[in-house]
Amino acid sequence: MMKKSQLLAGAVLLALAGWNGVAGADVYELAPVTVTASRYEKKDVDVASSTQVISKEALQMTGQDNLQQALGFLDSVSYVGMGPNGSAISSMTSKIVMRGVEDGTLVLVNGTPVNWRGKYNLEDIPADSIEKVEVVRGGGAILYGSQATGGVINIITKKRLNNSVSVGLGNYGQQNYKISAGMGDFSIAYSYGKWGDTGLISSSWPGSFRSGTTEMRHRFKGYEKHDFLASYAVSDKLDLLYNHNESKNKYDYTFQRGKLESKLGGKIRYDRTYERDKDFVQLNLHDMDGWSGHFFYNRNTLETKGTDYYSAAGSESGYPKQTNSKEKNLSYGYDFQKVWKGTPQTFLLGTSFERNEYYDYSEANRTRNIFSFFGSWDKKLSGKDNIILSGRETWTTGAAENKNFHNFSGQLQYLHHLSKEESFYVSIGQSFVLPTFSAMYNKANRPGVSLVGDPNLKPEKGLHYELGWKKEVEKRQYKAAFFVTRIKDNISYSKGTGVNADKSYAANEDFKNHGIELSITEKATDNLTWHAGITYQDPKTKVNSKKIGAKTYWDRQYGRFMFNAGVSYEKDKWKMSLHANYMADRVLSPSNAHSFSEKPYLLTALAVKYMPNSKSDIILTVNNILDRDDNINHGSSHYSTVPTNFLMTYNYRF
Repeated sequence: MMKKSQLLAGAVLLALAGWNGVAGADVYELAPVTVTASRYEKKDVDVASSTQVISKEALQMTGQDNLQQALGFLDSVSYVGMGPNGSAISSMTSKIVMRGVEDGTLVLVNGTPVNWRGKYNLEDIPADSIEKVEVVRGGGAILYGSQATGGVINIITKKRLNNSVSVGLGNYGQQNYKISAGMGDFSIAYSYGKWGDTGLISSSWPGSFRSGTTEMRHRFKGYEKHDFLASYAVSDKLDLLYNHNESKNKYDYTFQRGKLESKLGGKIRYDRTYERDKDFVQLNLHDMDGWSGHFFYNRNTLETKGTDYYSAAGSESGYPKQTNSKEKNLSYGYDFQKVWKGTPQTFLLGTSFERNEYYDYSEANRTRNIFSFFGSWDKKLSGKDNIILSGRETWTTGAAENKNFHNFSGQLQYLHHLSKEESFYVSIGQSFVLPTFSAMYNKANRPGVSLVGDPNLKPEKGLHYELGWKKEVEKRQYKAAFFVTRIKDNISYSKGTGVNADKSYAANEDFKNHGIELSITEKATDNLTWHAGITYQDPKTKVNSKKIGAKTYWDRQYGRFMFNAGVSYEKDKWKMSLHANYMADRVLSPSNAHSFSEKPYLLTALAVKYMPNSKSDIILTVNNILDRDDNINHGSSHYSTVPTNFLMTYNYRF
């Protein structure tokens, strides 16, 4: 393993070598055209929202092979990790949390939501299949529906892939193999990824110490995943996308310090294998006489297998015993819109339908239909002023026990151009989130299931206020935003106590946050591009419930101060990129105890690319270059960053 001093010295020398280089490609788009914030093309400076665009070059130069890792360096995000490379633990997935909203990130693929009961598994999406990523912070439910209370991430895939093959090898048993082929309008790609045993990744200490129970240690034993993608461009206006993904993660959990240390310390309480597979199909229509939209099908299956050797209290009575649970989340439907563009005003009207189906193979199956009508009116009041009015009506049918909902949400935005390159905006909007079937109906009455649902959960309703400023000066871009968020009945879980300590109960909570976001991006020279962002916020929650362990007082979450930065250099056949994400003044927030201070985390990644000729390149990626043991969880457990790890990848295009 490389020493810290060697890594830092190498990074500095490479940066100095690139300082006087020759012209290179932009890594950050300084004046991008965005689609996600308004559902039709606009220049970033004309958008009345906090936005960020990440190009395919920027994604590649993070050195990460999946989006969960790559997007961990976004502005104003709290990274939540559960294992190496963004891997998941059953339904406990790694997350990109925007503006402190726990489950408020809506992930789209070409405009189609891919969230399954609030989860999105970004680690399953290969970074090299993506054209660009557009990010909109703040409530986006008006234009995209339920779930978008913290922000929206829209992943725009490549329409055609190159002929290429790549092989990657690294420490901790890392292996990465990819092949793609483009045959005219038809493209296919396959990738295989693997990690080996990284040892201890999680501990329930000091959470266990504070509750007087026994510490549990969590070991990551490895994962494998397969990804297959196929696309067909029928025409410039119509294309088809299919993606299949399978993954398998292995863990075990051992007794450590606490009440049972002398008796069972070091022994395995239980082991688990988590298997996921999914299919995603999308038929896309692009700007045909103002019409655009898509049909989609999204299936996720999750299965948990393992052996329990002891009870939580250390009892051997009735043990060992096998556990197995399985669930399927299915959604399919359509989303279409028509845009009428004019000089003084632009109209957008659209409709969507989504069928949700949930099967847990032991309880009653759940289904519902979600219908929406939405629209926006962008009116030019003068040569410098625009007002944008948007609204969405959502209602459900077909739900069991008459658990149907309806809601209207609206948004008002005002944008004033100080010049062609500078604007100021104000935005006031609402958000609306439907409770998932799992949160409503899950029952912890069988091994391997600890979440207890509540059929009486209310939908989340939020208010979002934002003041923003954007300015572009030659090769530099400035952004600033002040935001206030208030959410009523945010859906969360409260940890039980006593004999119910191994269960978590679904509950509604209130959420509030306010903060300021500042960022600057500059193409300083032909070979040097850099970006930096600062966020200061104060997210807090309070549970509206009398359930066991519920916190009925305002308590802090995540961290107040965040800083992230990235720099990219290019010289001749070399490129280098360094990224960092820092969170300070942070807390851990157990669901049944008061939050307590936690040390800052600093996530780092270094990527070095060498291009010996036009057909090949070699990329060295080093993550956690300072070899820190940082906690990338924000509850009561400690989920450690993987020690310094590297991956060397060779790519060949033919």
